Amino acid sequence: MKRILLWLTAAAAAMLPVGALGVMAAPAVAAGTSCTENSGSITFSPGLTNTTAKIQNIVVHASLGGCTGSTVASASYVAKLKSSQPATCGSLAVAGETATGSVVVKWSPKGQGNSKGTLTLTATGGGATFAGAIGSGLFSESSFAGAAESFTPIFKPAGEPCSKKNPLKKATFSGSGVTIS
Repeated sequence: MKRILLWLTAAAAAMLPVGALGVMAAPAVAAGTSCTENSGSITFSPGLTNTTAKIQNIVVHASLGGCTGSTVASASYVAKLKSSQPATCGSLAVAGETATGSVVVKWSPKGQGNSKGTLTLTATGGGATFAGAIGSGLFSESSFAGAAESFTPIFKPAGEPCSKKNPLKKATFSGSGVTIS
């Protein structure tokens, strides 16, 4: 269970950098920006159990706040990731486990445009780090990095957590500290 929480935290954290990227001004390349708030939800499909390892499709819906260093104050983002190898609840806390995919960031205030990029999440054994690049839109050609900190799995009320009857399919997360350069 603890391993699952750590991996999910990492996945959530991976989304932090994506949102943080939008913190900078449009065409101008700012010399650094950051967002201090990152929270949202993570969905795993087909879901994690303790018995059968499966490749997971991971979707993160989240928001960023406390952004400084540009005209961007906040953002919402959606990341679509895929685990690099079959996973179980227990394997989520293994250092070196990764998930990669794409992210779309919608900046606020409106009129800042959207950004699209790639993201890689790496488990550290006690959390996760993430890194990526913005390929188009605001902060195009910028890199970002951060870490995940807090994760809360959501299970059905009935059935043992991480069992076939009650797989881990959803969690909430919060994180901090995203750097864009």
